[in-house]
Amino acid sequence: MVKIQKVLTGFIDIILSLFKVVILSKFKVYIPAQDGDELFILGNGPSLNFTLQENLEKLQSGTTLAVNNFAYSDFFVKIKPSFYVLVAPEYFMSVPPTENHIFLRNRLFNILTTKVTWPITLFIPTLAEKYPEWKKVLSENKNIKFQYFNSTPVEGPEWFAHKMFALNLGMPRPHNVLVPSIFVGINMRYKKIFLFGADHSWHEEIKVSEFNQMTVNHGHFYDKDDQRGKMHKLDGKEFHIHDVFRKLYLAFKGYFILASYAKKRGVYIVNASHRSYIDAFERVKI
Repeated sequence: MVKIQKVLTGFIDIILSLFKVVILSKFKVYIPAQDGDELFILGNGPSLNFTLQENLEKLQSGTTLAVNNFAYSDFFVKIKPSFYVLVAPEYFMSVPPTENHIFLRNRLFNILTTKVTWPITLFIPTLAEKYPEWKKVLSENKNIKFQYFNSTPVEGPEWFAHKMFALNLGMPRPHNVLVPSIFVGINMRYKKIFLFGADHSWHEEIKVSEFNQMTVNHGHFYDKDDQRGKMHKLDGKEFHIHDVFRKLYLAFKGYFILASYAKKRGVYIVNASHRSYIDAFERVKI
């Protein structure tokens, strides 16, 4: 009975994933292979400060990939990352959920357009093509090259998911920017991927007030004070605690899917973060 149920669930996942791919994915998206062997992915967790203090020269001499608002830090122009990944719809929507989202996006885009003096590839989900405003702004800097990827969530049996991943038609659910970052690193054919600043410790920072208002401290390595605040969905509604834990579940599950896919592609992923709750990859100290 359990085996039959597993087969039926897998079949349903395949059908649903194919439907999403047909509706959401672009079929001519290709992620070019790179010549290097190692890729350093820089998460924005507070522990990245330790890595920057102890291993700055190593990061500067290697190939790095930054995410989200890493450019807020002075280390952005010191490290000069070769790749940058943005995936959250708030970066591209014509009308983001809150005024704060607009402020943060404008700040980031201003840095990218004025401070990038080296060649950098900006990975963007294909869904962002619906909104031309962001591209008009970032195109002002000719050092920025745009590389699209399909962020369509694909689920199902391993053989099916891996095939869709290899064809760049979808990926594990991108509920955290590290998921697409690792994914593009694998498909760029890097042999070894190092993760830094992948703390993933938000659950330690959750609070629920006596009025049932849920807040989280979104502290990053570049923040100088507490970043506690409410979380909002794309429609502007507030997150509840079950929404947060669902996102965390899907993100952590995604890392195990990526670990399996990386092994299939002959890619070795290690988590070199000073602290991290991600348990899908081997932990190492640099």
